[in-house]
Amino acid sequence: MKRIPVGPLRTFDVAARTLNLTTAANELSVTHAAVSRQVKQLEERLGLKLFERLPRGLKLTAHGALLAEGTREAFDRLAGAIEDISTPAVRRKLTITTFASLAARWLMPRIQAFATKFPDVDLQVSTSARLVDFSREDVDIGLRFGHGRYPGLHVMTLFQPKEIVVCSPSLLKRSPIRTLADLKNHTLLHDDSHASWVHWLDAVGAKGINARRGIVCGDRNAMIQAALEGQGVAIASSVFAGIDLAAGRLVQVFDQEVTSEFSIYAVCLPRRMNDPLIAGVLAWLDQEAHTIGSTRAPAE
Repeated sequence: MKRIPVGPLRTFDVAARTLNLTTAANELSVTHAAVSRQVKQLEERLGLKLFERLPRGLKLTAHGALLAEGTREAFDRLAGAIEDISTPAVRRKLTITTFASLAARWLMPRIQAFATKFPDVDLQVSTSARLVDFSREDVDIGLRFGHGRYPGLHVMTLFQPKEIVVCSPSLLKRSPIRTLADLKNHTLLHDDSHASWVHWLDAVGAKGINARRGIVCGDRNAMIQAALEGQGVAIASSVFAGIDLAAGRLVQVFDQEVTSEFSIYAVCLPRRMNDPLIAGVLAWLDQEAHTIGSTRAPAE
């Protein structure tokens, strides 16, 4: 079979999508007669009937439906190829790995800002509590929660959070908390351990409160969600709960703020600092961290 010109195939594709010759003619900026003629020529060339002509439009035959599926896929691929070669900038992929709660409550709300700052970069965020091996895995930057001791990596401090006690307004309405002693009447919410409550209560000099009772939620994301639902009282910081505090979904129960035992760091391989993109993203992360207002701690 001789090759069929693109023109009749394009005309058929539009007619098959609209199922109306007049509508297809308007879309193609030709006459109704021209569309009808090209469709008929295609049918004659193939020796197949592609449409059933109805009083109010068209209906694809079985052969027509099969051809329409092929032309739609072909023209979609052609449009995609044209778009690809028309894009002047070469896009890059950047992978950031971090733990789920920081991704959900700090990084994700800044994705639009990232896209504006780096319009030619496709960001991939990978969440895991595991410390990746930068020399073996396809990861560019890591955001880590700890003491800053990461041998062989460039380490930049982002924040040392100030931890506060938070809960939902509805919980306070049901059962007010006016003094530290009132915590005895409430469920304490923990992330993956009791450490934050032990540290906070010890730092403020609270006596007679069992820091190890309550619910261990698994991570800070789940803990804050439980607090939002009015399930108890949690230790948090503006890094993780800032948006909910600003929106009034959470409230700070006491004025006391206690510096966290751990800080949040951005890390990468030292040689990657020579890459303008990596250096630029680290500078952007540092700038975004300044908006939190948390105290900085030196990297160790």
